[in-house]
Amino acid sequence: MDWNALADWAWARHHNELSWHIRPLIILAFCAVAWFRRPVLVVLVGVFFPLSAVVFPAPDVPKPYVVEFLAQERAFLEGMSLWQGVGFVVLVVLFLAALAAALWRRSFWMGVLVANMGGVIKMVSSLALWGEAGQAVIVPTVLTALVFNGVALAVWWFALRGRSD
Repeated sequence: MDWNALADWAWARHHNELSWHIRPLIILAFCAVAWFRRPVLVVLVGVFFPLSAVVFPAPDVPKPYVVEFLAQERAFLEGMSLWQGVGFVVLVVLFLAALAAALWRRSFWMGVLVANMGGVIKMVSSLALWGEAGQAVIVPTVLTALVFNGVALAVWWFALRGRSD
């Protein structure tokens, strides 16, 4: 298998901003399956989270800020040692595990906190690592936070209000 061709194919598809903007739906689905304690679905949605970068076709003409950001991100990822790469994957898995654990234990507000901290960490690290190019994540991250927190507030208001956390 030609791993470089596969990486190039996946990276080209990740330039489609729709793959960035579906993240709120994936996070919401992940939270729902964790809340309802569906372990197989937790794993499947958790695996789909990083794979969602390739579900949309590569754009004919990607936006310059997307190209710049993803070039920086790819260089960063390709520059990692094996152990740094393993550490990076472990951090993502720990984030998803913390989110699932909070909701599995019915700690609604802890789940909201973990989800929001994940977005903040992604945005701050992107800005710190890539400066101006890192600004590309601001809009998708803020939109994710708005959608996620809006849905979380609605769920709390209509379904969970009055229950103890």
